[in-house]
Amino acid sequence: MKTRPPNTAANQKHLKIEKLIYRGSGLGHHGGKAVFVPFSVPGDVVSWETVREKKRFIQGRLLDVLSPSPDRVEPLCPVFGRCGGCQWQHINYGIQLHWKNIIAAEILGKAASVSAEQVAAILPSPSPWHYRTRARLVWEAGRVGFYQNKSHRIIPVDSCALLDSQLNAVLSVIKDALTVYPLARMGKELLLEVGENGNPRVILRFRPDVSLKMGTLQSTLREVISLAEREGFSLWIDANGNGSAILLAGKDAVTLRPMEEASLRLAVPPGGFLQANLAQNRQLTAFVVKIIGETVLSPNGKWVLDLYCGMGNLSLPIALKNGWVTGIDSAPASIRTARENAVANGIHSATFICADAGDFLREHLQGGSPLCDILVLDPPRTGAREIAELLTASARRPETIIYVSCDPMTLARDLKILIGSAYDILSVTPIDMFPHTFHIETVTVLRRKTDKNI
Repeated sequence: MKTRPPNTAANQKHLKIEKLIYRGSGLGHHGGKAVFVPFSVPGDVVSWETVREKKRFIQGRLLDVLSPSPDRVEPLCPVFGRCGGCQWQHINYGIQLHWKNIIAAEILGKAASVSAEQVAAILPSPSPWHYRTRARLVWEAGRVGFYQNKSHRIIPVDSCALLDSQLNAVLSVIKDALTVYPLARMGKELLLEVGENGNPRVILRFRPDVSLKMGTLQSTLREVISLAEREGFSLWIDANGNGSAILLAGKDAVTLRPMEEASLRLAVPPGGFLQANLAQNRQLTAFVVKIIGETVLSPNGKWVLDLYCGMGNLSLPIALKNGWVTGIDSAPASIRTARENAVANGIHSATFICADAGDFLREHLQGGSPLCDILVLDPPRTGAREIAELLTASARRPETIIYVSCDPMTLARDLKILIGSAYDILSVTPIDMFPHTFHIETVTVLRRKTDKNI
């Protein structure tokens, strides 16, 4: 068994941190190789040790900050550095934004030939703290918390500097009840959600081997049910993690406001997808709606196809402002909620279909006329490679694509496919949806190449 050598002066090496990279580490150079050191800041001089060495790079571990960067700040969270939820609490927020812009441009430039001029200035979050209105915690082995970075070790937390204050209040009252026998041995995940009105929501997900007979569960959860009724949050159980949650206690009405200036209110199903930063979600929605509004197409209106539409977060604001929308999503609960949201808000120009996005395109990309005027893509982190391949192979591909991405790596892969022969990139706008983390949301606008350019 290999053991790590003791941290003596002979084992320590010094390094000047030059930049930040995607996934959050600082980067410097030693012996002709790139060295990645988590929790460092550009401008730091650090001592470090080797964790893993490859032909072209070294994964390092920070031992000490010998000369701190002027951009280094004190983290708010007492478990920062151990909890895997944040990577950049130790970096001034303005500097985080600066490096996210650079990282997005570098990734897209290298993989998809996007020029730096095509990448706009990042849209900052209205608040860098207590912005998360949705969080998934680990609840198992008598502990409630987050996984340590690159580990399945649970770091217990009493509160989180990124969580909405209402969710921190719920966490403080429920965690003790979940960590005593027999609940301590039954847990898998604890999902916390809150909207812009209504009570916070708690969803419990159990280990696969736990019997979920309702009578037994209600008896076992008696104390938690009492907490929900007393503290004013709704309590749900989700047996299989597929969104088929059952309400056990409390009143539930989690809604979000996707537009600043409109009275539009959207209900969110338990466990359904919603952006965790609701204030920043409004900036994202306004940006997409503005792009569509400025797109000059048919005088008879615009037909927008929204793939991965969820409960209508983008579809319904687009329909309210810009014409006809068809939303596609494979989650039945999301489509059901999207239809209900359309009715509740009096929107008649939006249609929602429960279908796999790829299957829908394969079925409808036949014929001569364009499938739609504008295609909105908001896929999960895995991206939309299949969609990109289907579009580039079809004569019915739309004039404009608005691609909302939460991962610049998969975005770069998909853009490389789209711009090979079918589309030109007009702009890429980063949006800081998750301050103090390395995650970067982007909105990319693509325009179909003219026949003479194909």
